[in-house]
Amino acid sequence: MQAQAFETFLAEHDQVRAGLERAARAAPAKDYGTVIDVAALVLLFPLVRFLLIDIGLPWLAALKRYSEVQRRRVEDWIDAEALSHGLDPDALEAASRALMQELEQTTGADARGQWQRLAERLKPGD
Repeated sequence: MQAQAFETFLAEHDQVRAGLERAARAAPAKDYGTVIDVAALVLLFPLVRFLLIDIGLPWLAALKRYSEVQRRRVEDWIDAEALSHGLDPDALEAASRALMQELEQTTGADARGQWQRLAERLKPGD
């Protein structure tokens, strides 16, 4: 999945878009602006790809909460990748913490289904 396909996915999947909007609000406004539209949320695409593919959805792994090891893996990824994607590491870390919390608290079948569809589409080869 490329960034353009991600943008289209967000436009069609309101539960995922809403979760990403809440996560983006946790980051300082300089990276995401005051109005969060779908195009602005595409900035989170590298983080979303990493979280869903390398860390995974909490309910699929039967995890009650993301472990400290997983949080550390995200922090290491941010340190290595944020600047290469043109993002402020502190803003990305704030957004990642909020997104991880968002995923942990997702309980509705529709919302989980949308996140799972996104995870499937993010797998290599798509």
